Amino acid sequence: MKDLLFGLIFIALGLGVWLMAREFPVVPGMQYGADFFPTLIAIGMAAGGVLLSFNALRQLRTEGVGDNSGFGLPSLAVLLPCALVVAYIYLSEIIGAAPMMLLIMLILLIQRGVRLMPSLVISLVATAVISLSFGHLLKVPLPVGPLGF
Repeated sequence: MKDLLFGLIFIALGLGVWLMAREFPVVPGMQYGADFFPTLIAIGMAAGGVLLSFNALRQLRTEGVGDNSGFGLPSLAVLLPCALVVAYIYLSEIIGAAPMMLLIMLILLIQRGVRLMPSLVISLVATAVISLSFGHLLKVPLPVGPLGF
């Protein structure tokens, strides 16, 4: 039952992101606009939501609704990424996008059981790739913190 609910939420979020991305301005001199990547993300979110919903419906149909299918309190594994996204929204202008991305990835990897050294290396490489890709190649204005990146 939770999978069905989360699937429907992802479908709604994907549609919302797609509708918001349609309002982004056209970038002069480029073959694609500023809405291209958010639209791809929205399609991925909606498609993932559809798959999750269909699997949940198929499972409900074959197993039926059991006693353990109710809605309980969400675990830390669900709440932590949501809290970190909210923290990024509020703190990226103060701290900067790159340090926030690094911190978020490091926390999530450690929370999932990855050892400290591999977590640090993965976070550093992923932050560098994302910052260079979006900040320099795609010219997305990422927030710059007091450290200059």
